Amino acid sequence: MQRVGAICKKVFVMHPPPSIDQSNARAIIIAVESAEVCERHDLSGQACDLQVLAAETLQSSRGPGGVIHAPCGHYASVYDTTYPSVAMADVWFNPLPDIVTRVVVRAAKQIAKWSEIEVSPLPDQGDVLYHAASVSSIVDTRDVDSTYFLPNTTVPTHYSISLRTDIHNDVRTFSAITRIYLTVLVPTDLIVMHVQELNIASVALYRVASTGGNEIWIDSPTYMIDIVREHVTFRTAGMLPFGNYALEVAYTGSMRNYQSGYLASRYRNEANEWRSVGTTHFQATLARRVFPCYDEPALKATFELKITHHRTYTAIANMPLAGTDIDPNDREYLVSRFERTPLMSTYLLAFAVTDFKTLRNGQHEIVVRSNAQDDAMYALTVGSTILERLGSYLELSYYDYMPKMTSIAVPDRGTGAMENWGLVTYGEPSLLYNPAVNTYRNRKRVTTVIAHEYAHQWFGDLVSPRSWDFIWLSEGFATLYEYLATRLAEPGDEYWELFSVEVVQRAFLQDANERIRPINWQAATQAEVSSLFDIIAYQKAGSVLNMFRNVLGESEWRQGLTQYLTDRGYDAATEENLALHLQRAVEGKDILPPTANVRDLLASWTDAPGFPVLNVYRLYRDGMMILSQERFLEQSVLPTGHVWHIPFNYAYESSATFYDLTTAGWLSSRAAKLETPVPNDEWVVFNKQQTGYYRVNYDRRNWDLLAQALMANRNAIHRANRAQLIDDAFNLARADLLDITVVLRLMRYLRAERDYAPWYAADKVLTYLYDKVRATEHEHAFLVYVDELIEEIYATLSVDTVGQGESTLYKYLRQLITGWACRTGYKDCLERSRAALRKEFLPGQGETSVAVHPDVRAVVYCYGLQQDSAEEFQLIFQRLMASRNQAERTDLIDALGCARNADSITSLLATIVFSAAPDTTFVYLSEERNRVFQAIYSGGRAPTLALMNVLSDSVSVQQLLAIVGEGTITNAVMNIAQRTNGAEEMARLEMMLTAMNGILPSAPDTSSPRDDLVDQSYRLPTDTVPTHYTIRLHTDLHTGSRAFSGIVDIEFDVIVPTDAIVVHSRDLLIAS
Repeated sequence: MQRVGAICKKVFVMHPPPSIDQSNARAIIIAVESAEVCERHDLSGQACDLQVLAAETLQSSRGPGGVIHAPCGHYASVYDTTYPSVAMADVWFNPLPDIVTRVVVRAAKQIAKWSEIEVSPLPDQGDVLYHAASVSSIVDTRDVDSTYFLPNTTVPTHYSISLRTDIHNDVRTFSAITRIYLTVLVPTDLIVMHVQELNIASVALYRVASTGGNEIWIDSPTYMIDIVREHVTFRTAGMLPFGNYALEVAYTGSMRNYQSGYLASRYRNEANEWRSVGTTHFQATLARRVFPCYDEPALKATFELKITHHRTYTAIANMPLAGTDIDPNDREYLVSRFERTPLMSTYLLAFAVTDFKTLRNGQHEIVVRSNAQDDAMYALTVGSTILERLGSYLELSYYDYMPKMTSIAVPDRGTGAMENWGLVTYGEPSLLYNPAVNTYRNRKRVTTVIAHEYAHQWFGDLVSPRSWDFIWLSEGFATLYEYLATRLAEPGDEYWELFSVEVVQRAFLQDANERIRPINWQAATQAEVSSLFDIIAYQKAGSVLNMFRNVLGESEWRQGLTQYLTDRGYDAATEENLALHLQRAVEGKDILPPTANVRDLLASWTDAPGFPVLNVYRLYRDGMMILSQERFLEQSVLPTGHVWHIPFNYAYESSATFYDLTTAGWLSSRAAKLETPVPNDEWVVFNKQQTGYYRVNYDRRNWDLLAQALMANRNAIHRANRAQLIDDAFNLARADLLDITVVLRLMRYLRAERDYAPWYAADKVLTYLYDKVRATEHEHAFLVYVDELIEEIYATLSVDTVGQGESTLYKYLRQLITGWACRTGYKDCLERSRAALRKEFLPGQGETSVAVHPDVRAVVYCYGLQQDSAEEFQLIFQRLMASRNQAERTDLIDALGCARNADSITSLLATIVFSAAPDTTFVYLSEERNRVFQAIYSGGRAPTLALMNVLSDSVSVQQLLAIVGEGTITNAVMNIAQRTNGAEEMARLEMMLTAMNGILPSAPDTSSPRDDLVDQSYRLPTDTVPTHYTIRLHTDLHTGSRAFSGIVDIEFDVIVPTDAIVVHSRDLLIAS
């Protein structure tokens, strides 16, 4: 240590990084000298160990020019500068500004940081690191406008809705009469509820006797609509005393083409005729677009629904059909009557009017267009199993609460789904699966989306969130059980293996933003409510719930959930309700820390933004560890007074108990000291199978031990933890908390990796780095590195064939590895792709066409088309135009975007323009035009250049702009810019932007001396650009009033990170 310390001092004295001032340099030298004293005198204890920590931080530092100084490294072999992955590390990690400087500065800061932390001694209860310090509550300072909430002087009890639709003729309006039965809780002359964009024709108020009997008309209230808050206030002639009433409203409304309210969709039937169908989507605040209602989730009521529709169509709803009558006013129409629903929230009401067919398996139904019935058989089978297994798991059968389950596949609706109680709606790719044309990924999507929506039947439908603040009680559980329920129903598919990489690690990426919201977050306006449906409500909440599932134990967890659902059934809930029943399930059991309760433990994760990194610093001489926590951010860590209650467990080389997920202890203070039996020459891994929602960082020596262990025997560490180590290490390096060389050395073991989850994590790292080095002088070194990782495993895989009995995760792995092989230029991969593509579309004379298996089609089609395959391109495009399978269409679009032939890409973009013609033969679904752009700029540099050529032509840009909208074009420009490397590509990008000048606000102005004559401060900044305006105005001009009120929704893209949104306004009084 003395010699190493002396050399390190010499390096920093002789070659101080340019931004290090003298005080920081001096602090570094002191740290090294302190470490030398500790070593020289063989001192032990906390003070010296903390100084050693500061000194070890320096061991990853570099000298001038990015040269790595081996004497400062813990092991000189780590810094083999002949190995390209290390020599180019700084360049590959380009987004971190001056990593040399920041490593050194951090070393100096680390000394002070460790000296500030109070390291707690071991508590008497063994290694449970729980302390009396209470959870640091995060005070919610969000200023929500409470006037958006209903006053609750009246509450609903029942809705009777009669609606007439002519969707069979593609008529996009409807008429309805809704009678709202309500109770007046406080004497009032105002009845306030929600309404949006409904044209009210008449209103009548009736008194309802508590003993039954006829309803008595008492008033025709006047009404006033607040279009900003979407309230309608009915004013009665006099005060209404406490009691029951019925308010009847007659009105008309309009249908939409997107997910809000009563929706219209179109599809082509067997005769190639366009047919229109109607479905609904009311979450979160959209029921008010179809009927006046108390549109808040806690205000539950029952519903009776009557739908008048053409006799050639059928109506379905949440409940079974009670009967069908002929419309007395028009015998070509039927009136479908449905049974009364249980108590439920307005956003869960649903109906559909279609000419579809129904497939049945007992009480489980799939409704689908007639030319897709075969594609629905898988969903019919797997859905029945999932619903039954979930009911058994929760000890609450679904059919004890609802008499039937119907799922409907809605054409041209994208991939979304909605959990309406008893009538779940899906975009077709999320419900239909045809093994002849769809891939294993499509099958996984269908299975997990069904599981997600069916989990909602308990979490969200039977028990709804008390307010949208607690939407995570719905979406978090559904996210967790979309994976767990598939393990119950289809254990062979191994989807649960993907939870940590697809859910936990995905949540980390967004939750590492400094401005991210906590799980519990208040919302009042419609925009605020909509913003809550994000990764925090879904992936983060699901991850935190899974952490507590493991902490409490599966038996206690299930017991608590069953009690929770039973107690709150047909009602709404808050986090406190959930915590109460989980607490009862663990009472009297040695599961939680002393004096702790579920509510406080859970609140430390739900009330605070972000998540922690658990720092594990080992004191090797003493067999001790110092555990500390701090908030992790994407570019740093953030000092915070908040303390998470972190449950931890660990495995080590001689005790690799990765399948025992029992909590070993809790870190409930900023730092604590832990005595462990881990030998000083063995590795340790915290957070077994990544069940905890936090990252883990180690001292450098432990990272080196882990890298050595993986190289020696990867299976010594669980595959979930191998994925965790890669993902944690990479993101710690991005935040400048770990040297990138640690990541690259750690990943060298991948040459022997055969499991998908670690490769999933590695793929994100490699993709990130490749985007930074492509088309630079460092690209070759990177490709050498990738080649070393994939060479052995590629030799075991087939690019173009599928074997019998392949597991789902094996198929995922094959696509990932063969994709990298073709991308990096493997001759075998490219030739096999090309040959398989030609064998399907252009077989030789006397040969029979052999279809590429769907499970290998993504790689074969994409890289087969990258070899100037104009003929195959046209044939694939023709298949796209003929296909009725929406998931297959998406895959075909992605393949077409890979073409290297510039003329092919240009013609593909031209079909978007031609598709707008009245009698066009080029048919795209609503979201597919945008998908074409995504496929092109994601397909490689050649198709991207072809796209840039098109966007450099002002006429072409204007034509495309008129069809796909500004948002799609702007998004394409941004993605092209993000994929631009090097001076040559930058010059090409600037040429394109110059050509687009004046067409898109996001395109920069071409500089001119004349600009100097204009006051630039009058122009809007270009860090945000608008993509769409939705404008709603209310005027009383007929009364002579010259005033108006309005609400405008401005959708925009952020081009440059900013905290200011600047738009124009004049003489407007802004209310909210």
